[in-house]
Amino acid sequence: MAPGSVNPALSEVSIRLQSLGFRKRVGMVFTREVAEGVLGWLGLNRASRHLPAGAVEVNPVVGIRHQGIERLVAELRGEKFHAYQPPTVSTPLGYLMPGSHYRAWILDAVDPAGSVGGLIASIAKYGLPFMESGSTLTEICRFLDQDLGFEHQLVYRRPAAWLLAGESARSLGMLDTAESDLGDRDDAAAVELRSFIAAFRDRFEVNPPD
Repeated sequence: MAPGSVNPALSEVSIRLQSLGFRKRVGMVFTREVAEGVLGWLGLNRASRHLPAGAVEVNPVVGIRHQGIERLVAELRGEKFHAYQPPTVSTPLGYLMPGSHYRAWILDAVDPAGSVGGLIASIAKYGLPFMESGSTLTEICRFLDQDLGFEHQLVYRRPAAWLLAGESARSLGMLDTAESDLGDRDDAAAVELRSFIAAFRDRFEVNPPD
C-alpha cells in the first residue's frame, strides 16, 4: 500500500462496525450508546511489524464509559471533560471469549471482506453483551472492583463511582487506602493523585482520618 493510505481491511472493519451501531471516533476508536449517559467503547490496537505487506494485526479492547463518573473525575482532576476518552472500564476482547486469553486477529488487505468476518462476529457476540451489561452504575462499580482496566486510571474512578452509587463510606475508604499506598512517593503521578484526593475531600467536605 502507498505510504499514508488506509488499509482496506481497516476500512472494511469501520464500515461493518458502523452497521452494528458504532460511531467512529478519532483513529480506530468506536463508541455505541448503550444507555443514557453510558457508552460502549471499542479501541482497535494495531501492529504490522513482521507481517506480510498489507496485513495488520488487531487487538480489540472493549470498554464501557460512564459519563457521570468521567465528568466527576475530570472536574476533580482539573481537566477538561472529554466526550469519549478514556473508557471507565476496559478489557481485551479475548478475555471475554471462551478460554479467556489474549487474542489478536490478522486482517489482510488482499481480501478485506473475508478477513474481517471473524473479528466482527466476535465483537458482536462477546463485546456487545459486555458493553450492555455495564449499563447501570452498580455494574460499573462491580467491574471497577474486578480491576477491568489500568490501575493508574481505576484508582481515580473507583471512589467516584461508589460515591455516585450512594456508598460514600466505601468511596472514602478507597481514598484513604490509595493515599496510604502512596507512602512517601513524590513522583508526578503521586503528586497528581494526592491533588485529586484533596480535591475530592474538599468537594464533599470530608476530612482525612486522624
